[in-house]
Amino acid sequence: MKKIMLLFFLTFTLHTMFAQSGRIRVYFAGFECFRETWDDILNADGKGDEVFFTFNFIQADRNGNVKRSYEKRTSVYGDATGPFSNRISVGSCVDLFGNNKGGIKGGDKYYCNDLISEYDMADGDVLTVIPVGWEHDPIADNSISFTTTIKGAYSSIAQKLAPIAIGINIATGNLAGLIVPVTALGISKIKAGGDQGELGRAGTRPIGMEKYGDFTPLAVPLKTSSLADITRSNMGFGNGVIATNYNEEAVNNLRDHGNYTILFKVEFTPDPVVPPANTGNTQMGNTKTVGGVKTVNMPVGTSVAGTWAGTYGTANNNGPNFYSFRLNADGTMQVVSNIGAVIANGNYSFSNNQLTGSYTYTSSGKFSFAATMQANGTFSGTWGSNTNVSGGGNWVMSKAAMNAVGNIR
Repeated sequence: MKKIMLLFFLTFTLHTMFAQSGRIRVYFAGFECFRETWDDILNADGKGDEVFFTFNFIQADRNGNVKRSYEKRTSVYGDATGPFSNRISVGSCVDLFGNNKGGIKGGDKYYCNDLISEYDMADGDVLTVIPVGWEHDPIADNSISFTTTIKGAYSSIAQKLAPIAIGINIATGNLAGLIVPVTALGISKIKAGGDQGELGRAGTRPIGMEKYGDFTPLAVPLKTSSLADITRSNMGFGNGVIATNYNEEAVNNLRDHGNYTILFKVEFTPDPVVPPANTGNTQMGNTKTVGGVKTVNMPVGTSVAGTWAGTYGTANNNGPNFYSFRLNADGTMQVVSNIGAVIANGNYSFSNNQLTGSYTYTSSGKFSFAATMQANGTFSGTWGSNTNVSGGGNWVMSKAAMNAVGNIR
């Protein structure tokens, strides 16, 4: 238990330190059918399964206060032959003559990259995504009552997820830890199946429903401090793709027995972190930890090529924001985030202990800088927008220990 609490504390601390604002984009990435649902043996509504997907989005601040909400419903996928031409043709079912391919059955997969949501996220915001798959039947659409019920729970979901959406799963390398059944938040199961659930009648109903109509949606909280890690992680479907599975047999519904995995992809573009700062009065010993990176003082005259880490600030301040350069021997450079991701590219020059350069963020925004190497081997400088090397703030950096030892193994 002590180890778990320590892991939680460290994860909370790191993700709080490095939370960042930016813009998030969420894409519907497709689905996989492991077993189709029970269907009308006459295929009156088309061969095999016909499905669509809903995504409920709840954006809240760090305290769980809802800022906005939104629901996206996809097209219907399945048999698009004959009277069903308004559907998107997906699936490998065929008619009695082996023709008119379309309609979903076990083993069918469909992949896409459809943008379904795009938001600006403030530092500390949490975007909760609730993906649900639906077996479509035009006789009775139970998704409307589900939508009304889930919208009534938005505030409760946001408030209960905000304090726990720290991303312990990131520390453990288990992205599946992102996925939270709403019942784990103290929210009741939703009676989403109508008569279809109670009596087994035809009707649009959620995949993942229990035999008598109860349904537990899955919530995926995305916190700004975890988004960079999530977009770089791979659960087996590509970087940033999150998979949620609804298996009816797992909830003892052997009558309907649907088993689908829903895929959605997350992209995050952090806001440009204005350049760094330093007043030159940072006291340093032989080694020092700056922004969580161990640094070593370098004597004047040592090559500047390598990774430098420190902080920057605005106006007359040189902190507290993490700031790191990767200076290459050929004069090119990158700005790297606290997790080592390249977020900007540029060029620099170093002569007579004076460092100058400029870089452009991958998400836009050009900045320039100038600095002097101090006697203790640290850089102290200023930064500004576009071609201005000052006017934005100050910064300070020391060379990272990993680069001070060269290629020693």
